[in-house]
Amino acid sequence: MYQTILVAIDGSHCGDRALAEAIQLAAMLKARLEIVHVVDNSYLKYDMGYGNLADLRPDLVEGGRCLLAEAAAKAHAGKVECHTQLVDEILAIGDIATAIDAAAQRVHADLVVAGTHGRRGVRRLVMGSVAEGLVQESKVPVLLVRAPRAP
Repeated sequence: MYQTILVAIDGSHCGDRALAEAIQLAAMLKARLEIVHVVDNSYLKYDMGYGNLADLRPDLVEGGRCLLAEAAAKAHAGKVECHTQLVDEILAIGDIATAIDAAAQRVHADLVVAGTHGRRGVRRLVMGSVAEGLVQESKVPVLLVRAPRAP
């Protein structure tokens, strides 16, 4: 069935849920897990001369590395073979879904797992939807793991 499962993480609660789901699925199927974090460089679009926003980049990259190390530890604890990948493509400013899809193609993933906030209406319009873009872009099946609704 699925031999390589790619999971995209971002440090959010729904990203953590997607990772847990991907680890569980990979363990059941004895699949390899590719854990990907895309550095969101979209802040570069808004550099208006009030400081050097590019100074944020090293912290974002280091934060991504830490997220990947924590995710790999969880995968190993779940007895799942995994590989991590940090995607930091400045030219793909803000197009995280395309970067995830490209990573999935590079590793020949059979399934992509990602979290979704389940935003609707104006919130989705303003904040965008990586999950929606991923579903539209991906050439392989996408499993979306939704964050629980607040009571």
